[in-house]
Order: sequence, then C-alpha cells, then structure tokens
Amino acid sequence: MSVPLARTPDAARTLHDGPDGERRRVAAILRADRRARLAARDIAMGLKPDMGADGPAARARVVMEDRVELSPRTPQHIVRRVRDTCMLDRLFYRANAALTADQHAAGLRFRASWLRATRGGRLVQRYTPHTGTGSGGTMEDTETSVHARRAIDRALSLLTPARTRVVCAVCGMDEAPGTRIRTLHTALDILHERW
Repeated sequence: MSVPLARTPDAARTLHDGPDGERRRVAAILRADRRARLAARDIAMGLKPDMGADGPAARARVVMEDRVELSPRTPQHIVRRVRDTCMLDRLFYRANAALTADQHAAGLRFRASWLRATRGGRLVQRYTPHTGTGSGGTMEDTETSVHARRAIDRALSLLTPARTRVVCAVCGMDEAPGTRIRTLHTALDILHERW
C-alpha cells in the first residue's frame, strides 16, 4: 500500500525527476511566493483583516491616547485611537510608505474639503426666533460648505478625468487605490504643486 505524498513544492520533484519536474517545482514556489506577497500587501493596506492580535500589521499600527472632556468641568477620560483613520493614513504610515509627506498633506487637504462640502446642513427652519451664537449658526455651516465645494472644483479642474476619479475615490470616499496608485501619485503631486 502506498502513502500519497504531501502537496509541497518538493513533492513534484520526487514524483517527476527531470527538467519537467523541476519546472513544476519552480512554478509552485513562485505561485506560493506571489500569494504570500499579495496577502501581505492587502493586510498592510487594510484590505484584509489581521488574523490575530499579534500579527505583523497589528503590531505596526500606532495607537494614540487622547484626553477627552465629555462635558464642561468634568474629569477628562483617556481615549485610545488608531493613528490611521483613512486610506491616505494607511498608505502613508505603512512600512513601505506608498505616499510621500507632500502627497499625504495634499490628500488630507482634499479630504478635509470633501468632508466639509458633503456635510449636510439643516433642512428645516425653527419656529422660534434664533438669537445669539448658541447653536453655531447654520448660515456659517452653509458658507463653509460652499467654500469647500469651490475649493474642490478648483482642485479637480487641475486634473484629468482619470486622476479626478482616483482622487475622489481614495481621498474623498476612502477606497483603496488598487492598481491606480501611480495615477494617485501623479494627481497628488499636481495638487501639492498647483492647488
């Protein structure tokens, strides 16, 4: 009775000696190496979860502690948060940084304008008269969002349609760039220089 051999790259060598077996073994090693590199990249970009709290991507995340006052004149609470809060941070703070500091700053500036522009204001009016500066003023929120929309329009007028799509997707909607990383680099360089 024969026992089947394990499916490893070396198993092909023992089954088929010769040039054909060697080619299969090398191909299996290259496939395994490619799968490992793609998995490591996806974990570093945050596309796949870390398997376990002691994984390499979990150890690489920087946790910051902030003191937050929940209401006036109360003791402050310590809150822990992860430093990377958006896709731009994940691309910038990973071990092999995909963005330069200038690209990261331009992307964060676009993201801040995007978030201000898409923030919804009040849709209804109050029946009671509003006096003083108690609630922050909805007119100021509206003006802020209008100025942010104009800033986004100026930024997008500098870019081609493909670069516009990748900047809006990655910086605005927090999507992974995937294969469009070079387009993102070029777009963020243009925004840093001219916007």
